[in-house]
Amino acid sequence: MPKQEQLGGVVYTLTAAQLRLTAHRIADYVYEKLTGERGVFSTRIAYVVKQQGRFELKVADADGQNAQTVLASAEPILSPSWSPDGSRLAYVSFQLKKPVVYIQDLVGGRQIPVANFKGSNSAPTWSPDGKQLAVVLSREGGSQIFLINPDGSNVRRVTTSAAIDTEPFFSPDGQSIYFTSDRGGSPQIYRVPASGGSPTRVTFQGDYNVSPRVSPDGKSLVYVSRNGGRFQLASMDLASRQIQLLTDTQRDESPSFAPNSRMILYATEVGGRGVLAAVSNDGRFKQRLTVQAADVREPAWGPLPAAN
Repeated sequence: MPKQEQLGGVVYTLTAAQLRLTAHRIADYVYEKLTGERGVFSTRIAYVVKQQGRFELKVADADGQNAQTVLASAEPILSPSWSPDGSRLAYVSFQLKKPVVYIQDLVGGRQIPVANFKGSNSAPTWSPDGKQLAVVLSREGGSQIFLINPDGSNVRRVTTSAAIDTEPFFSPDGQSIYFTSDRGGSPQIYRVPASGGSPTRVTFQGDYNVSPRVSPDGKSLVYVSRNGGRFQLASMDLASRQIQLLTDTQRDESPSFAPNSRMILYATEVGGRGVLAAVSNDGRFKQRLTVQAADVREPAWGPLPAAN
């Protein structure tokens, strides 16, 4: 029963250029007053656009609007990953004709190579404290997971196997790394202590489970699962181990949680081209993002902005 009582009040002073951001802040304020948790209307997303043989790394508002180009290249750009404070993006670029991990400073615009070793350097992801990255390197033979400082120093190997270990992702407490490996014969998701040690297999249902992403609240694991030839998002409750399919599309990839754990951004295909979509963590609500571009892939949802 609505009680018609005032939940709060706030005043913003703004210029015309700040209208959109202020509208998002108001929406966040209302959402928090109604639900008790922070909204994500003021957050940003990153994604890669391929158009006419050119690749662009873009940053936009969470609804896909107000896009800005961070990097443009004739060579592929992959795997953007936000630093926890939202000031930097790690990603993979082929501008040197091989995969190299870079960090881009979103304020100053500086591009710094972080991992440019012999062989392949790929799949960067930030630790929750922002002090290190997990990356996939083949410099010691085969693709394995390493930790590296954001300035490229202090490289430490985490996994050791004859298989391909890839797509690392930290647990919210920074103590574990989830990753994809075919060490059991088919691609499955495993977890290993960030300090190294013996990995534990996490997924057992189906013969193809990849791209693990843990929700910021640590309650669920979302990944891409192949079912009857279709690649769909699945969610595992990490406490009960129950699994739920979240999407019913054909070629879903690159899931990325909203910082409040409520929504998952992902790329899918419509008419042979990549588009961005979002689904709620219970699978009930689905939304297509309005990104005007030829082929959109590799989405990554940024962190909450600093509280006012």
